[in-house]
Amino acid sequence: MVDDNFYLELAIKEAWKTQCQTLPNPAVGALILDYNGKILALQAHQEAGKPHAEVLALKEAYFNLTQDSTILSLEQSTQIHEYLKQKAHTLFLNTTLYVTLEPCMHKGKTPSCAALIESLGIKKLIIGAKDPNPKAQGGAEYLQQRGCKIIKAWENKGLQKSSIKANDLLLPFNFLQKKGNFVLFKYACRLNGSIDGGQISSKETQIFMHNLRCKLDELVISGKSVLIDNPILDSRSNSLQSPKNPNIAILTHQKDFPQTAPLFSIPNRQVRILHSLSDFSGFIMCEGGTNLLQNLLPQIDMLLIFLSPTLSTYDLAPHFNASFKLLHSQPIGNDLALWLLPKEES
Repeated sequence: MVDDNFYLELAIKEAWKTQCQTLPNPAVGALILDYNGKILALQAHQEAGKPHAEVLALKEAYFNLTQDSTILSLEQSTQIHEYLKQKAHTLFLNTTLYVTLEPCMHKGKTPSCAALIESLGIKKLIIGAKDPNPKAQGGAEYLQQRGCKIIKAWENKGLQKSSIKANDLLLPFNFLQKKGNFVLFKYACRLNGSIDGGQISSKETQIFMHNLRCKLDELVISGKSVLIDNPILDSRSNSLQSPKNPNIAILTHQKDFPQTAPLFSIPNRQVRILHSLSDFSGFIMCEGGTNLLQNLLPQIDMLLIFLSPTLSTYDLAPHFNASFKLLHSQPIGNDLALWLLPKEES
């Protein structure tokens, strides 16, 4: 018997691998199962404007079923949609599609995923979360009206835990939509809590962070960190082939802050020197230690901790108490990434 929770949660875990990298789009994962219960594809949306998770999964599944390598060279959503419509025929009739978010109904930067699913004749679809975007929602009803069996996790008692996890994926997107900004605090430490003494995170974690940096509207850092670390704060190690480096906001009480750090020499970048907390818009990431975290905690929506499996004799982090809800954990390279939600004080 097929365990829908198992496959839906595989798609959810895959989507967390590109969490925030997809903003201003939500993170979405998709999985395709054949008639015999074999996984044909597991994919996640990579970037806004690029193919959605369902399209990437259908692309992978089509290749695995046909070995037609032509489709692998297609990168644009419209190209993949049209190729599948022309070539797939009845290939997907007995497959099941798991997707963490309701397939989009509208045609925006990419064509409608719901329309593609209908054209391929997929007869069963398990959806983790309803699309909160009024412009994109309606795909589930559209497909249901056209004979597709739709299982909505939020209406299914046996899938409620998976539905909660699918909705957790949407938090950064929802924050951005509802209040105009999403503030993520990144914190890296070793097993004993130390944060000093040079590089902490693995190469894979650095690539992950640089992928996020090139999607930021602004990167916030303390003046103390700038003076001590002399950072460049670019996105040179990103794997998205993006040339964008983040704009910088430096929080400091120091007047006439010296502009000697390498970060000031990055072209096409704005650097703001702030003496008090300011209004931010868009995707904002803060990088720093516990002092900055403590000062910014009321403004933070989520905390991303990278835990390195190393120990150090350097001083431990300063005393600081705060409680968080664990949303998700995932290995990245040799590190463990923890996505946390601040808990409101009772």
